[in-house]
Amino acid sequence: MSFPLKSDPETSLLAWTTTPWTLPSNVALCVHPDFKYVKIHDIERKHNFIILEKRLVMLFKDPKKALNKLYKVLDTYTGKDLEGLEYEPLFDYFTSTFKDVGYKVLNDTYVTDEDGTGIVHQAPAFGEDDYRVSRKYGIVTDDRPPPCPVDERGIYTAEVKDYVGEYVKTADKQIQKDLKHRGRLIVQSQLTHSYPFCWRYTLLVCWLTFSSDTPLLYRIVPAWFVRVADHVDKMLDALAKTKWFIPI
Repeated sequence: MSFPLKSDPETSLLAWTTTPWTLPSNVALCVHPDFKYVKIHDIERKHNFIILEKRLVMLFKDPKKALNKLYKVLDTYTGKDLEGLEYEPLFDYFTSTFKDVGYKVLNDTYVTDEDGTGIVHQAPAFGEDDYRVSRKYGIVTDDRPPPCPVDERGIYTAEVKDYVGEYVKTADKQIQKDLKHRGRLIVQSQLTHSYPFCWRYTLLVCWLTFSSDTPLLYRIVPAWFVRVADHVDKMLDALAKTKWFIPI
């Protein structure tokens, strides 16, 4: 997907994901601080893109042969150089909440150079690293939870008005189609990788269980905790005044 820079609409970050259904919840992008990224001019598409240099194969079958024929290198950066760059969101479902803190480039070493574009889409409600990094940058806080427009059945809630009521895996194709129509989906390809499926079945037959072959969704769930951080000083003071007796 392309994410045009707010400072330069003619240049877009190229991010990737294997879960299109999480894109409506995007609040940031993440790059590796030490990797080498390039800004190129795509001659055929007439647009500039920023992508991990090692992953130019996502755009060109043979980047060496394509150089100066299909694209030109305009600049090079480290991931650290890209940190903080702001971009135009894919969707506007959660911009009112995150426009002042999100939709920018983050840094973290969990990003790999083995596949994709080296720029990872962040949906903190649906990924452990996404959540961790978003909290590190203050995008997600105790008082500002990540957008999670998916219920316990895997159905989009009313927050995502264009796909409300749809099962997320079914909506994958329509989301890709819509993004392609808007010019935001640049490359669409198949990637084989492991994925968790439910091993349980809803019926018990002859005391045997069977796999339901239902894909599992990684999703945050609400939980209640007692907030003690605001009362630590009082608790310590009370403990200091407490007399402890050990029964004999």
